[in-house]
Amino acid sequence: MKTNEKSQTIKIDIRSLGYGRVPGKARDEAGSKKDYFDALDYRFLFEHAYDAILLADSGGRILDANSRATRFFGYVEEGLAGMPLQSLVAGVNEKLLADIREVITEGRYMRIQAFAVRKDETFTAVEIVAMSNSPKGREPVCYLIRDIQTRWQAEQKLLSAYHAMDNTDSGIGIVNMNGAVLYSNRMMTRLLAGGDEQEVVGQILDTWFDRKTVIAPMFEKIGQGEAWSGEQRVLNQGEEGWLMISAVPDINEEEELCGMVISIRDTAERRRAEMAEKQAERTKALMDNMADASHALGQPATVLLSSLEILKLDNGADENMRREMIDLCYGAVIQLREQLNRMNGADKGLKGAIQ
Repeated sequence: MKTNEKSQTIKIDIRSLGYGRVPGKARDEAGSKKDYFDALDYRFLFEHAYDAILLADSGGRILDANSRATRFFGYVEEGLAGMPLQSLVAGVNEKLLADIREVITEGRYMRIQAFAVRKDETFTAVEIVAMSNSPKGREPVCYLIRDIQTRWQAEQKLLSAYHAMDNTDSGIGIVNMNGAVLYSNRMMTRLLAGGDEQEVVGQILDTWFDRKTVIAPMFEKIGQGEAWSGEQRVLNQGEEGWLMISAVPDINEEEELCGMVISIRDTAERRRAEMAEKQAERTKALMDNMADASHALGQPATVLLSSLEILKLDNGADENMRREMIDLCYGAVIQLREQLNRMNGADKGLKGAIQ
């Protein structure tokens, strides 16, 4: 039975509650949901959650911190216990601490954006959630810290890469394994559809490229995990052009082949320049050939002309002399014919080499 349904890979992450830190015997002995949660090792969750977790008293003195916090702030050996929160987060003062106490007393939490101060005195933008560690808003105060600068830098890197790819003079596109275009930058859209993105994104490569000479060998190489490149003649608005197509495999984070990244360049100008260069070489070769031919034709032509003039005068020359003149004319004509044949053969060979 045929089906048109597209296959998909669904990634499902199933983990034991508490990351499997609860011994099997404890799970077996837990007779109810409450008993099960009581048996969980929350210390493991505390040590590995967020980029940093700080527990502090109402005055901002650090009571405890997870292992990720000591690495994040750079105090791996000495730890963070006993340090004031002001030395780790820029801008913390008594007024802010008072506001935090008031908020958590009301059963709410406070979200803060600030700069974390590391041991090496470098600053990192962070987002902090200050909340109570108990339903009644008592101490200690829990500070959940997340690094937002690294994410922002990654976003900026991706944005810069996107702008560079979208404004390059090469056509760049992303194609899935069915041959459909998922992304097309401005140049690729202009080369394939005159700038109309709707005529490119979602279309298959067969719309523009020959299946036998381009698409089939391209997919064969991509399927083997190798790059491919080729060239195809195209007609754009009645004008002949050439496109150079290159493709490399597109591998996802699971090292699976999910498509290809193709690059397209308009090589019409290069081909025209190459043709003009070949034409110039041909013209030079023909001029050199004509110069050699003129030199080679000069001698038999002179002999032929001189002999004909003597015969034309017919000033009573004897029969032997007339025959000698005729033989000279005949020999000169044979030389001219042979030289013309050589010139014709050389011209054909030159044209074949250039084409």
